[in-house]
Amino acid sequence: MLLASCDDEEQIADSLTHYRYDIVTYMGSDAAGNARFELVGRDDSASVMLTARYTMASTVQPWQRVLLRYDWADARSGGAERAVEVYGCTSILSDSLRYTAQPLEHYLVDIEPLKMRSIWRTGEFINLHCQLPYTGKSRHFYLLLDSTTWRHDTVHCHLVHRIYTDTTYHWRDAYASFNVGNIWKLPSCRTLRLHITEDRNADAIYDFNK
Repeated sequence: MLLASCDDEEQIADSLTHYRYDIVTYMGSDAAGNARFELVGRDDSASVMLTARYTMASTVQPWQRVLLRYDWADARSGGAERAVEVYGCTSILSDSLRYTAQPLEHYLVDIEPLKMRSIWRTGEFINLHCQLPYTGKSRHFYLLLDSTTWRHDTVHCHLVHRIYTDTTYHWRDAYASFNVGNIWKLPSCRTLRLHITEDRNADAIYDFNK
């Protein structure tokens, strides 16, 4: 019994200390029942298909972006497909770039600041890790294209974050992934410029260049 207990502790320790975090695309299950995830490469790097014996929550649908905590199931490196051990899978905000139907100013009233931790591009996705004030209620949180710039070489987008009059409590981590492929693939687009309110008096600017 003591040996079994030690083995269990070592197994738990491995899952807590030897793992990776990545935002990936859930691709559904294969014929053998393995969950499949596409790890889209950083910037324009090649993607890797991850497969694991793991049961997804019924609320997660194929093509949804998720935060995966995992480790490689083997010691080899490289390859277009890798087996992994999944330790946890969390739903995140998974959305596509939205378009303005009204003047831009209509959408930018009462924008609530956030605390940015990191922002990066993987293929056609803009991903971000930030902190948001907890309210316990739903909010507006989406990436909005300024439609007057969609044919320009620099296309402007704004992160809309509104909580209206809800009471805020502590800050907590949040992850989001936005598909911007419809704009990023345009030959005219050379720079995707994101405006994110990190201070009530000014926007932070993040440029993604081809």
